[in-house]
Amino acid sequence: MELDGDGHIDILSGSYSWHEQPMAGVFQLLRGSAGGGFRAAETLPGSDGKPLVITPRGDGDDAVVERICTRPFAVDLDGDGRLDLVAGNFRGTFAVFRGEAGGTFAPQNTWLEADGVPLQVDCHSDPFLVDWDGDGDFDLLSGSAEGGAFLFTNLGSRTAPTFAATPTTLLAPHERTAEEPTVAFGDAHLTQPTRATRVWADDVDGDGKLDLLLGDSITLCHLQPGVDEAAARTAIAAWKKRQEALLASRGEGEPSEADENRFIAAFEALQQERAQVVRDEMTGFVWVMYRQ
Repeated sequence: MELDGDGHIDILSGSYSWHEQPMAGVFQLLRGSAGGGFRAAETLPGSDGKPLVITPRGDGDDAVVERICTRPFAVDLDGDGRLDLVAGNFRGTFAVFRGEAGGTFAPQNTWLEADGVPLQVDCHSDPFLVDWDGDGDFDLLSGSAEGGAFLFTNLGSRTAPTFAATPTTLLAPHERTAEEPTVAFGDAHLTQPTRATRVWADDVDGDGKLDLLLGDSITLCHLQPGVDEAAARTAIAAWKKRQEALLASRGEGEPSEADENRFIAAFEALQQERAQVVRDEMTGFVWVMYRQ
């Protein structure tokens, strides 16, 4: 997105932590430069010159989940000609930093709400604002940690947005069925996005309708060379029982250093044993839902 008005596309990112304040994400900006390159990341400040950080609504340890930003999205939310910053967070709500003169943002955030209650998805809100229904104002799309894609329709106007309190589910989170195997190998079994979905809207096929792109996160399990599926399932089932027994053996209370070292060694040995049978791969896919 073009954030600083110099004609070059910039990259804007959230983050999970900040050394000045534990588990309080700041916004990182990589400014675009001539030739399509980007400068080194810098912390995005507010109009007071201090790094922008989401201010939670409450106090206490639980409030930290509102400070951890997951995705920022720059958009002129209220039609005043200035970009505003809408930020997702770990809790699943949506913070707003209003745009101010000179392309800066207000130091204090507000919240996207309906009837005084913050809009929310199930953890890791993922704001993307676009005119989804074609009525001239911005609607709010979001993924979530649990997966799926959700739409908060703008019931107001371009200059006075008012969002529906309850989102429309565009894609329900994937739920494992009784027919699915406990362990699935490879990726042929995947039929839709899984968890930690991130959304983007664009006319992918050029038919004049916005389509929905979704990224996700998944750990795939691959058979090691020479290991057949039946043998792998038997070995993994036995391995899981030994892992459960090891975890149960820890008991409660603070373990001694010797006990903790023995546990770590035993746990690592179990992981190495599993790796002889299967290989785990943390990855993700980009899916497209074409608009009908």
